Amino acid sequence: MSREGLVLQSLYLKLGRQCSYDDIAIWFGIAVKRGLMELQLEYDDSSYPRDSFLPKNLYTCETLVVLKLKKCYLDVPDLVCLRSLKTLSLKGMIYSNASSLLRLLPNCPVLEDLFIQQSYYHSCALSFKIILPSLKKLSFLPKRRKKYSMIDPWKDSSGITGLVLDAPSLKYLHIVDRSGGFSVSEIININAVVKATIEVILSQPEKLLHSLVSVEHIRLCLSATEVVYPVGSCFHRLKHLEVCTCKSEWLDLFMHLLEDSPSLKVIKINQCHPVTNPRPHWNQPGSVPRCFSSNLEILEWVEYGGTQEEKELSTYIFKTAVCLKKASFTAKSIDANKKLQMLQELALSPRVSPTCELVFN
Repeated sequence: MSREGLVLQSLYLKLGRQCSYDDIAIWFGIAVKRGLMELQLEYDDSSYPRDSFLPKNLYTCETLVVLKLKKCYLDVPDLVCLRSLKTLSLKGMIYSNASSLLRLLPNCPVLEDLFIQQSYYHSCALSFKIILPSLKKLSFLPKRRKKYSMIDPWKDSSGITGLVLDAPSLKYLHIVDRSGGFSVSEIININAVVKATIEVILSQPEKLLHSLVSVEHIRLCLSATEVVYPVGSCFHRLKHLEVCTCKSEWLDLFMHLLEDSPSLKVIKINQCHPVTNPRPHWNQPGSVPRCFSSNLEILEWVEYGGTQEEKELSTYIFKTAVCLKKASFTAKSIDANKKLQMLQELALSPRVSPTCELVFN
């Protein structure tokens, strides 16, 4: 890096307690002079969070296009300008105060991809105000958990208590918040979103759902006291719907969405988290959803348990989805006898579509 004119496009640093703040500032200062475009900076657990400060000249680097930080202490100064930054990833960060991120984001005028994952070291709830005309992809994720943890994934001590979102260019939205305190303060414009994944607890999800009427692909895991959104809402562009069955309200939400999604082609039903009680009761709708009469082609059911409401729903779909081409079921049980019984029940269920292929795993 000592050669004159040498261009340094990317730099990856994983730092421990032995690395001082002055060392990092010197290294980064040299990299900036070499036209640094991508920086990945991570502190290990030996120094985190006490010694994980960032150099001040990071916040005014004019050449940075990609910035990925992990387990760092974010203390944004008053003077900040990242005029070339398009990708920002913040994993397991400590925020000096609530306004740190509020100061940073407005000074990233061409930011397109924002990824935020919460930290085990930061237990406070956070509010986010995101007003970015250039933003195309936004992801909020909770603290990382062990894959096979038995802890209820919906119980967490921190989360997003208020979200203000104005991103007219946003195409992809991914929000996971299991704290129970998630709330939407204001959504001004996200009318361009085509793909969304939403896993949150909301007492009234209508504000969030109503803002996603342009979506084409959506994955939902919602816990809500009731399923309500404004009369006349219609997901005309929605073609792929995935719902999680872990919460007792899932069936009501699912049926509401079917009625309001006339272009739906693919349905995926999955149990992504441990189930809660009581389980929902099946109530046959008064009219057949329009998508069943004209567009629905694929049904995929993962973790199918053969419960009463599951059998009644699958039977209803078989009887009414006239264009269905494939129905795929993956059993929750590993017991061979139970799997055979479920297969027999599904195979004997009448299917209105003569071309429907039944696949059972």
